Amino acid sequence: MDIREFLHEYINMSRYVALGTLDGILAVMGVTLTASGVAGAGGLSVDNHLIALTGLSGGVALAMSNAFGSFIGERAEETRTMRELERKMMMDEGKLDDTIIHQQARRRVYMSMFTHGFSSFLGSFVPVLPFLVISERMTATMVTVVLCLVALLVLGVYLGRVSRENIYRTSLEVVVIGILIGLVSIFLGGSH
Repeated sequence: MDIREFLHEYINMSRYVALGTLDGILAVMGVTLTASGVAGAGGLSVDNHLIALTGLSGGVALAMSNAFGSFIGERAEETRTMRELERKMMMDEGKLDDTIIHQQARRRVYMSMFTHGFSSFLGSFVPVLPFLVISERMTATMVTVVLCLVALLVLGVYLGRVSRENIYRTSLEVVVIGILIGLVSIFLGGSH
């Protein structure tokens, strides 16, 4: 498979691109805002790179969890589909193993694993980026909130187009979820 074919297949897995990116942005935004709030509430002089590292470590864990969760779930689904096909074709169980059908199913499993995990990892950079480039904690926190809301708005438009639903409603839903998670994270971080 060449790079163009790989990229085409990656983009065609829009469900995992959107889900992973959304997970990465929302989860790491929560971790990053909470870490920033804890640092501020505790009166600690914490370097913003440490807050970014905290968020990014959550992003790496999330990406790995999503990748392996996708692998296990998709493998089970593809195996079930193959076994049903064997039954309908009146074949013994396992007869489709090592066939083109099996190879295509395996390829879908690995692509879903990569797409979900990699998209989660990419999404996790949105909330930590301000803490990597801005030295003042409150400014970095505010820029993180704005950057995440813009990214969520763009993701909502993308999801609305992919699903052929109302783009405004989908965008609003995604942004409201982001605001809710942000408020909870700020509350948890600042209540210490």
